[in-house]
Amino acid sequence: MKTTYESAVTEVAAPTGQVLKGQYAGAYRSDKGKIKGLLLRSGQTELTVKLPKYLRPMLVRELAPGDFVQVWAYPEDERWRAINVLPLPECEAETLRQRWGDLAPVAEPAQPKQKRLCIEVCSKGKCFKQGGRQTYHDLQAAVADNPELSHVSVKATGCMKACKHGPNLRLPSGKMLHRASPADALAKLSR
Repeated sequence: MKTTYESAVTEVAAPTGQVLKGQYAGAYRSDKGKIKGLLLRSGQTELTVKLPKYLRPMLVRELAPGDFVQVWAYPEDERWRAINVLPLPECEAETLRQRWGDLAPVAEPAQPKQKRLCIEVCSKGKCFKQGGRQTYHDLQAAVADNPELSHVSVKATGCMKACKHGPNLRLPSGKMLHRASPADALAKLSR
């Protein structure tokens, strides 16, 4: 007779894994630019392999795009989830080079997206009357007209507790600007 522990263990099916062999084509990154895994080129196909957190630093320290690796992984939705990554022995790497011929050059990993920045404009009472409304609209227009500022947004906020010095702006760094113009805010943002 099985104990409850044994029956529970036998009912849980472990995912079936495979050994994937190919060329490390670069890091797979999240929308915020954080490394989440690797891109593995196997013949003419490119696979996305998600790595556990403890393996991610290896991509930066030990692998270079173009290195041949073997990855123990199992399929999960539209990508693979890795268990371990090791460099491929040179004899096997040479065999893959001969079988696939010259692979297309490995593209440089994509640069992470530029960090989103938000300029806050006080939209309450005295600030708004002292030019905050116009500053808000001018900043929105300046950001919309300049493609280099596509990562910047302008947001109307509540009172910033500096009504006597309005209009007031808060930069992404947290610094407040008093009696600020849109040009002042954009100049400080670029620093």
